[in-house]
Amino acid sequence: MSILTRNLLFFVCLLALAGVFGFVPKIRSGVRRVALITLAFALAFEVFVANFHTFHLWFRPYEKTEILLTDPDVTLSGGYFNGDRYASYNGTVKVEIKNLGRPVGTVYAVLEHGDNGEIEGAQTVSLKADFTDETQMPAYRNNMANGTVIEGYERSSYLVLNASGKMDRLRLTFTAESDTHFELVGLTLNQGVPMQFSALRLLLLFGLILGVYLLCTSPVFRAPFGEKGRELKRILAVGTAVLLIGAFLTSGLSLLASRGIFMGFMQKNQINFELVEAFEHGQVHLLAEPSEELLGLNNPYDWEERYSKGVSYLWDHLLYDGHYYSYYGIAPVLFLFLPWHAITGNVFPTDVAVLLFGMLGILFLTLLFIEAAKLFGKRIPNGILFCTWGVMQFSTGVFYNFMSPLFYEIAQSSGFFCVCAGFYFLFRSGVVGQGKIRRVSLALSSTFLALGVLCRPTLALYCVVALFFIGYGFFKVRAGRDSSKETEPEGEQKPEGEKKPEGKRGLGPVVPYLLCAFLPFAFFGGIQMVYNLMRFGNPLDFGIQYSLTINDFTRSQYHTDFVLIGLHNFLFAFPQVGTDFPFIFSNFSRLGLGGYYYVANTNAVGLLFRSLPTWGYFGVVPAFRALDRREKRMALLLGLPLCLVAPLIIIFSIWESGYGVRYCADFAWELILGGAILFWILYSRRAKGQGKTILEYAFAGMLVLSFFVNFAMLYSYMPRTGQLTAFWAGFSSLFTFWK
Repeated sequence: MSILTRNLLFFVCLLALAGVFGFVPKIRSGVRRVALITLAFALAFEVFVANFHTFHLWFRPYEKTEILLTDPDVTLSGGYFNGDRYASYNGTVKVEIKNLGRPVGTVYAVLEHGDNGEIEGAQTVSLKADFTDETQMPAYRNNMANGTVIEGYERSSYLVLNASGKMDRLRLTFTAESDTHFELVGLTLNQGVPMQFSALRLLLLFGLILGVYLLCTSPVFRAPFGEKGRELKRILAVGTAVLLIGAFLTSGLSLLASRGIFMGFMQKNQINFELVEAFEHGQVHLLAEPSEELLGLNNPYDWEERYSKGVSYLWDHLLYDGHYYSYYGIAPVLFLFLPWHAITGNVFPTDVAVLLFGMLGILFLTLLFIEAAKLFGKRIPNGILFCTWGVMQFSTGVFYNFMSPLFYEIAQSSGFFCVCAGFYFLFRSGVVGQGKIRRVSLALSSTFLALGVLCRPTLALYCVVALFFIGYGFFKVRAGRDSSKETEPEGEQKPEGEKKPEGKRGLGPVVPYLLCAFLPFAFFGGIQMVYNLMRFGNPLDFGIQYSLTINDFTRSQYHTDFVLIGLHNFLFAFPQVGTDFPFIFSNFSRLGLGGYYYVANTNAVGLLFRSLPTWGYFGVVPAFRALDRREKRMALLLGLPLCLVAPLIIIFSIWESGYGVRYCADFAWELILGGAILFWILYSRRAKGQGKTILEYAFAGMLVLSFFVNFAMLYSYMPRTGQLTAFWAGFSSLFTFWK
């Protein structure tokens, strides 16, 4: 897109927004004023800040000079002449210009990208400048300026220099991405940097400022959920749709950046293909058989022995009793991959499966949050609830699965979906609160939570947590407190004089309740136990210790130090801040502890900083004191296991598998919800006047910070090569306009 087109698009957006907020009569005067001020600020920012390099040549005697590549004062290396152009051999070209004798403020390099005979297209070319000026004439000052020339982004062809006085020599080094070839067409010194405005930058700035203002002042957001709940549900529906679109785009961009959009559809792995084949042949071990060389090793689980002897094997498969097995859950196989293969004869694509499960998880997390708001947040402003929802969705970790969809991510995203759906139906079932118990919802809850174990064994902890909820509901049914049609949350005070139902009912209502609660657990749990028994002779053995991976799990020992690595990186790792896009960076640490600890990636910023509502746990004492006796029992019996104990146990157990940021999908939203509810309690029970206002603004800030920190982590995790190299380079340059 040319500079002229970009500038026209910017002014079209600017005028359109000014027209909408300036002349639509129904817009509140406060919103109108903030919108117009924001647009004026954005215009001033674009002219004087984002384009300050345009003024670089205005106040000194710079003379525009065309450099002929064939001039005797110009020395070129690393390529060959193709007519009057200079083409690279292996992606690097050096240009040295001598005897300049003039001030030089900018370099404008014209490069030819794209195919040209045998010359392959290069999407980006880095540019480095060394020079001598009047402060040091004999030797070069190295690496004085750096830039990236991006295909289709004309502004990137300019490199701004800040030399003192006259420049004598200038050396430019061009290096293409991945050593691809390019052609240098021409060089111009002291050509003015054109102004370039960004419509995307305008929309982001405008949306951020106006969005925060609306969060803090809009009557809908300031009203409590109990009064304007329907409006918040509509807003969350729109927000969820935006997240689902974002999930789809993230998955597509990841494919384009790595393997290409169609290569993902051809991927076969142990979940979507090998287990399907095995089940179709009526067996639980895979059709592929281990080689005699592998079985003949002293220790086939030792990666070094396999590697040193050149023995082939199936990576990350289980080897047990002379057969290959899969450790990964069979729920996606039974309910998606196997039926699809039986009906179509084709393999269901891994990328689509990961995206499908992840999007369903995002949807059910929103539904779960609405049920939680009904139970615990009726007196909380919609703005605080919306911010909590946003932080939860941004920080779940499920988006990492879309960026590298392999069989690991099938298990992760399907388990995330099942747990979200399970607790949505559990909250909706009425076992908590004073409404009528919905047995169908209870049965669906048990079904999805049990399926979660068949996706990912770690999630069995949430089935244990569900038992506390089921037990709570059992006593509610037993006491006859499930017949009221009221839907007030637990902890709401009944009007004076109203009596609670007295006495206990017979077993009639209890038996259907227990059947709905436990039959799904028994059925699907039985399937898993039989599957384990058929594989390893033990119904409780999932077989991870037999994995053929980089570590020998049959001999790995527990070390508390390894647990500390997970706790630090998942919860407490403080983000690093820098001047390169996206400005916030990982701070992964092994804590200097000895021993082997597997690290899938070093993308680590603790949940305390990616999702600030988790700071609510530091207010647990005053929040707990604000509850009445029944609410305290409920918090200890239900909230503590779900929101704190189970997530911490999962983090504790990860020591054996090592660190991977995608594991956050197993425990992040639970921790965030628990911390947020503590903040809700402090807001409704402890805060008054100015304290409430401070918390409302604080949650708006939490949402903004969570978005930027999580986006930075996702950006750092996403592959940015291949067909999207130039796209991401151009995108980042919008926010590093000073380079």
